[in-house]
Amino acid sequence: MTIIAQISDTHLMDVEPGDVRAPKRIEWLRRCVQDINSLNPGPDAVIHTGDMSQHGSHAEYILAREILTELNMPFYVTPGNRDSRAELKKVFSQDGYFQPDSIFLQYAVDVGPIYLVAIDSVCEGSRAGELCDDRLGVLDEMLNEKPNTPTALFMHHPPFEVLTSNEPFQFGSRDVVDKFADILRHHSQITQIFCGHAHRSFVSDLADTRALTVPSIAVDLRLDFPDTMDDTPAYQIHSLYPGHGFFSETRFVT
Repeated sequence: MTIIAQISDTHLMDVEPGDVRAPKRIEWLRRCVQDINSLNPGPDAVIHTGDMSQHGSHAEYILAREILTELNMPFYVTPGNRDSRAELKKVFSQDGYFQPDSIFLQYAVDVGPIYLVAIDSVCEGSRAGELCDDRLGVLDEMLNEKPNTPTALFMHHPPFEVLTSNEPFQFGSRDVVDKFADILRHHSQITQIFCGHAHRSFVSDLADTRALTVPSIAVDLRLDFPDTMDDTPAYQIHSLYPGHGFFSETRFVT
């Protein structure tokens, strides 16, 4: 069994006088990190599926890195619409998985028997997702490298309609998602797509591939949860059982 923990939408901010949100978001992420470290068996890796920061500032990524490096296992990040690619790359490039010559933050790593592929779905200046031909081409190339290895993709924007959202479709163009779906159909080794952005938990399918979103760790921005849980951050654990695919569970950190 291989275990991946997924965190998302932390929306960390610099702490300003009188701002009660920033300290709470820091606390919620720290509590999730502590909970992940307490798991037995522990995850083999942690993925952050975007919107790590609120304003994309260098200081926010330094803060995020300070907290995330407390994890007892490797962690991997991908950008969200709130993030700055340049600042994210400056702070996290030392971990060695970003491609130094690419403006897009797409890469692949091996986590046990899983080929884990990060997709950059950010469209500069927009909340909506985007996957240009360059990014789709790189994705196809990475998938061609290991056609027989169980593969999971992680990205910020869900490539499916989140029906409980005021904006159900999260990409600027349906044509882009159709092209993405065509790639999925040509790569049967893909077992799951992990997404953020929706600030809620939702599961759907695209091209016969299971895809899901996770709740935001920034509880003040989380959707579809009762007020009684307004100080209870959540993240998800995805366990790959050979021959059976991923089993996912949401952990609430009290």
